[in-house]
Amino acid sequence: MDINSIKIALAQEAEIEVKENILKFWSEEAIDSKNGGFLGSIDNNLWIDEEAPKSSVLNTRILWTYSKAYNMFGNKEYLTLANRAYEFIKTSLWDQEYGGLFWMLDYKGNPLNTKKQIYAQAFGIYALSEYYMATENKESLAYAIKLYDLIEK
Repeated sequence: MDINSIKIALAQEAEIEVKENILKFWSEEAIDSKNGGFLGSIDNNLWIDEEAPKSSVLNTRILWTYSKAYNMFGNKEYLTLANRAYEFIKTSLWDQEYGGLFWMLDYKGNPLNTKKQIYAQAFGIYALSEYYMATENKESLAYAIKLYDLIEK
């Protein structure tokens, strides 16, 4: 087997892992249909803590992941999940008074820790930018720019 064949086989294996295990897991196990967005905690035994806090980092990573997956594979289900993450971020995680993303919400979507950690804001920029590339939603790009401006200030 030559190096190109190995590269192709590894790429195919990685794509199957992403689609069939990672993306499928989050779409089947992590949606919070009661309180919006995604669940805050699932342990290694798949025990779900329905009252676990929800972090900005987790939710922006989910937005980035499903936006990127849609951009790569074109699967409409990935776009639906990206839309879900985006709506939760802008309606619950976004600080309507001062801007930026809250660090942590309670399981119902209420601010629990209102700190504005640069780490979370940066993930927000990545996620909102990737979502913009997937949807051309100018509002998401405006949110990404607002986060950048907040970091600069």
